Amino acid sequence: MPGLKDELNSALVRLNQSAPEIKASAFISLDGLMLASALPEGSNEDAIAAMSATVLGLGERTTREFAVGELQQVYFKGKDGFIVLQAAGEDGVLVIVTDSSAKLGIIFLLLSRTANEIQAIVQKALTPVTLPVTQPVTPPVTPPVTQPITQSAPPNATHTTPASSANSSLQPKTPPPNSAWSR
Repeated sequence: MPGLKDELNSALVRLNQSAPEIKASAFISLDGLMLASALPEGSNEDAIAAMSATVLGLGERTTREFAVGELQQVYFKGKDGFIVLQAAGEDGVLVIVTDSSAKLGIIFLLLSRTANEIQAIVQKALTPVTLPVTQPVTPPVTPPVTQPITQSAPPNATHTTPASSANSSLQPKTPPPNSAWSR
């Protein structure tokens, strides 16, 4: 099962593959930490993350100062392309880099869809897992086993045998008088 970072990286790879003009993308915490990226090899992720969070913070302060409503996106246009930042939920910033041939309307649409996807991934990861409550299994009731009542001697009682019966097994057997043996 993929972890949070794997799911976020997969969303960024899909974003990069959705339009040939997109060259790189990243998801960054509001504190400036890189959470996931699909950046070119050799990119300084720490610097990109810190600058992106700073730019988003400045954009939020600027829109608040000019009273133009909540910040939706920040973008820069350079000679060779665009950098677009958009909030992805309350926890992070989605950043993409495009070449100069990018159609911004399509890029904004793809960025918005991916921001929603990332927000759902993060929300799912933060939602506590509730385990189903099971009722305790009660064992079947079986009737108690009754033992036959036997009489036993009290613990202090002594068992005595009559002397005649005790010695009879040690005496040789003699026929009783007037019996068939005596004849």
